[in-house]
Amino acid sequence: MKKKELKGKYLVAFDTICDGHQVGTDEDGQPCPELFDSHDEAFKSLFEEAICGIEGNEEHLEDEEARSQMIFDMKDLVARGNVGRMIEYFDKNPDANYYDEFVQKADEFILGRKAIYTGQGLVIEGTKLEDL
Repeated sequence: MKKKELKGKYLVAFDTICDGHQVGTDEDGQPCPELFDSHDEAFKSLFEEAICGIEGNEEHLEDEEARSQMIFDMKDLVARGNVGRMIEYFDKNPDANYYDEFVQKADEFILGRKAIYTGQGLVIEGTKLEDL
């Protein structure tokens, strides 16, 4: 991806123990994140995806009533469109972030980002999207 097309854009990412920070991929397995024009737009997408994940997994919470209430509350927040409240909801209910995703500036995202502690100190591994 070109640096110019990443500037001022945001993406939704996730972290894996083995592969570090990741984004969605295309049919060939190449990084292909959806780019958003604002943090709020990206977060709203992340929040809506979390609802779909919870709805699709009846075992997400042991208590069916709590799961139903979570879905209801999250859909209500989406309908109201207040991203600040959505962020607060995730802070208070970490189980609601079904895919453990986060929003980051696209031009700062490092694919495969891992923090490794060595004898020389902390080393960050990975590749910027613009370098792919």
